This record gives sequence, structure tokens and C-alpha cells, in this order.
Amino acid sequence: ALITAGSAVCAQDLSTFLAAPPAPGAWASYRIETSWPGRTKRERFNLAVTGSEEIDGQPRLWIEAWPTDFARYKGGVMRLLLKASPSSEEALNPFLQASALAYQEPCQEAFKLSSGALSFMHGQAKNIKVDQKKTDMAPESATSTKGVTFECSRVQISTTTESNLFGRSIKMTETGVYWFSDRTPFRLVKAQIERVQVQKGKEDRRRTITVTLREGAATGASSQFSKPVTREKGLLGLLFN
Repeated sequence: ALITAGSAVCAQDLSTFLAAPPAPGAWASYRIETSWPGRTKRERFNLAVTGSEEIDGQPRLWIEAWPTDFARYKGGVMRLLLKASPSSEEALNPFLQASALAYQEPCQEAFKLSSGALSFMHGQAKNIKVDQKKTDMAPESATSTKGVTFECSRVQISTTTESNLFGRSIKMTETGVYWFSDRTPFRLVKAQIERVQVQKGKEDRRRTITVTLREGAATGASSQFSKPVTREKGLLGLLFN
């Protein structure tokens, strides 16, 4: 599906990091541990704000996230042009408001979505319904994997995402506790999440996810794309080329 958030991003909804994106130059990396009976998978997830543009008088940011999956592509870098100040609905569903999307698999040529493919993605994103409830908890410190301790606000967040993409109905429920600090660029320091996925009315996946900040800074971000992206793909190109 076009709106695949896979690999490390599947372990934590991209919107958690992008509700209030930082200024250009900011970057951060996270450790994401996903556990289910008999197995734990550990991955690294990276974010960077690599530039800005103004469209119709509205500031937007170039945000890169990796490793991610997209359509049939695996483990690459996704580059999105998003609003610097999204609405609550847009923050919960970044694909709804992306003005541009580029992607590069490891050791492959980068491509960007054609205007037609981008419009199709917007249409599919409208089929994703997100309901979120937040409850403030007592503040508590949290520590990065590098041993840096942050004084944090603490919030319990319950999110239900329902989608019907290409006739496939999926309901995802997440309940977690999140530690936030303004001292780190994307604010998230730690999260402990229970995720349940239901398809066709039956639970088919349950995961426990722990997200922990590794490191980050307000300056020094660099793009993973070594040159301007000129290759363009439409829907058929995404599926068959």
C-alpha cells in the first residue's frame, strides 16, 4: 500500500515525531525495540529537518526519516515536504498534507512522486481515520541510551487508527505512556506502547514497543540525498518498475 509506514517507522507512528516539527537543521536518532512472544527486534530510526520552503505564503519543512518502507520499497530514506504548523488532523496523518514525497532505497536511484501519484496518496490518506485521546500524568525524568537524563512531562496517549486501503480494512489500537522534553528537537525522549492490530474483525498482531532517544541536536542535520531528485514515478511506476 502507498501509505506503508514500515520497518522502524511501523514501531512508532510518524506523527508522534512531527506534531510540532523543529526548525531546519534539527536531527535525532532513536532506538526502537519491538517485542512479541519469543522475539525482540531492535532497530535504529533517524529523523532530520533538512530545509524549508514557502508555498502559497505558508512555511513548509523538508523532513527526512529512515529506515522506512514505502509501496514495495524497503529500508530506504523518505523525504516529505510538510507544513511547519500543521492542524491537529494533519499532524496525526502527515501523508494527508505532504506537498512532495521523495524516496531512495539503499544503493538505488532516488525518485519523487508525480503530481498524479501524490494526489492519489492524498485521496487514500483520507480513508485513514485517527482518533486520539491524551491524559496528563505526573512529570518524570527519562534517560537516553547515551545516559543523558531529561526532566519530562508525561502523557498517556490512546490512539485508534482505522483504514480501508484497496479494500483492506485494518484497525490499529495503541495505548502508551510518552515522555516529552523541549530539550530535544522532536520532543520525544521515551515511549512505552502496546499495539494491537485487527483485520477482518480478528486480532492478528500484538506488539510491545519501546522507543528511546539515542541522541539529537538543533543544528547539523544533513540530507541523505546527495543530489537533487529528478526521476519521477507515477502509480504504475511505483507498482511495476
